[in-house]
Amino acid sequence: MRRHFPAAATIAAVLFSLGAAAAPPGQDGGFNFHAGGYFPAGSSDFWDEKEDHYTLDHSDLNGLAGGIGYIASINNYFEFEVSADFYAAASRASDADFVDENGDVILHDTRLAVFPLTAGFRVLPAGRFARRGAEGKHYVRRPVPYIGAGIGMDYWQYEEEGDFVFLDPSSPSGVAVFYDRHKDTGLEFEKHAEIGIEFPIAPEWNITFEVRRSWAEASLSDVFPSAALTVNDPRKLDLGGVFVFVGASLRF
Repeated sequence: MRRHFPAAATIAAVLFSLGAAAAPPGQDGGFNFHAGGYFPAGSSDFWDEKEDHYTLDHSDLNGLAGGIGYIASINNYFEFEVSADFYAAASRASDADFVDENGDVILHDTRLAVFPLTAGFRVLPAGRFARRGAEGKHYVRRPVPYIGAGIGMDYWQYEEEGDFVFLDPSSPSGVAVFYDRHKDTGLEFEKHAEIGIEFPIAPEWNITFEVRRSWAEASLSDVFPSAALTVNDPRKLDLGGVFVFVGASLRF
């Protein structure tokens, strides 16, 4: 037991020193408000099928995103964060193979919304605060780069509304155009990785730039009929993509 005491004391001293250098008094965490865009990856058979049969590309659903997060300092080099975000976009597309009896394009709207609730950890390679001066005062590093990763849950909603082509044996052409609306929602597990940088502009305020890559996948129900989708293709909808955020952090 005694031979382990010096090692334990050394580890405790290191952790204590890191904690002491974590932040000046009263600045142990903060809130981050961010806004930007979301760019769906579109890496699934469902997106491929839609892009084959309609004039829709997954990039047409690039849209605005934003959210709020809370960041808690563990020590000068590690932070814990939770975030609640949102994204929504809509696009109009036409059938790539058919037109109606008047020769007009057949249009429908596609809408996608995702609301991630996530938690994770950040690593600050250079630390957030540095102790300088004879009195050991703390000064914010400029800038503060970080990397991070985490997990969470995505509430999602996918919808198609408009005119669609259906098989109709009674029609001379064998098909007919009808109005329809397909909608599905769910809650899916997600994981993400991020990289960012903060530029302190005041003791309490930082400007933040962040890029976050998320991975999530949903299984659509059979409310989305398609001859291209079989029992071997369970309607997998890729919800993953890239968030690009600009934000402001209020530290306290």
